[in-house]
Amino acid sequence: MSLVTNNHPVNNDFETKIALVLAGAQGIGRACSMLLAAKGAKVYIADWDFDLASATAGEINANSICLGSAVGVFFNAFDNETYATLIDSILEKEGRIDVLINNFGGVDLRQDRDLAHTEVTSWEKNILANINSVFIPSKAVIPTMVKQGGGAIVNISSLSSLSAEMSSIAYGTSKNAINHMTRQIAIQYANFGIRCNAVLPGMIATDAVKKNLTQEYIDHFLATQPIKRMGEPDDIANAVSFLASDKASFITGVCLPVTGGMDIATSRYYFDVDKVQFE
Repeated sequence: MSLVTNNHPVNNDFETKIALVLAGAQGIGRACSMLLAAKGAKVYIADWDFDLASATAGEINANSICLGSAVGVFFNAFDNETYATLIDSILEKEGRIDVLINNFGGVDLRQDRDLAHTEVTSWEKNILANINSVFIPSKAVIPTMVKQGGGAIVNISSLSSLSAEMSSIAYGTSKNAINHMTRQIAIQYANFGIRCNAVLPGMIATDAVKKNLTQEYIDHFLATQPIKRMGEPDDIANAVSFLASDKASFITGVCLPVTGGMDIATSRYYFDVDKVQFE
């Protein structure tokens, strides 16, 4: 993965800004960390895999075209106390946090199934982890953003928050809650110069997705995908970067699907798509 795509050259949108990316060392989080740093931010890459977070930071710092810098830090999404500890440690060093990217989110497809076959303990674990991964860090950083006169929060939700599925009931429900929380934060803190938006990825070709999906599943997905490819982590990072930047200074409370069109297709699309051909 490159620091910047060919279509999005380096600029200084985040010069002097301090950014924190949760789960920032892999997949979508990694792409966000690299792009924010490339555009001038000092990025704290928080991940349960500290070695990987440090390696990603080292890759950024060694890149001559990168305008910013990065630091790898540890956090555990399942230990609520580590959120406050992490943010306090950054504030002690930097005195401010301008951008917060709440990227953590997980699903165990073996446990998170349909209503009847999902255990209560699994439901509670998934719901709490995904919702708390937005609520707790946002709660911790908001007072500082109020004092400094503003900031930007971008939450990573999911296409699953918009559409019901035959499985993953806890994941979809938690991501829908994140959409609502995004709007709540946006309206509650707009007067303080704080913006809060969400990006809703569709099928993104992260290493985890490619390892866990069969080729048969991927082929079926692409057959019904309006834009005939899986998304790339950079596609999400570009949307996150825009919403976190001053270029989006009049945008708040938005839940932006980045899905290749999957969120707008009706059932008729899947029947008619092969009938409509243009020379």
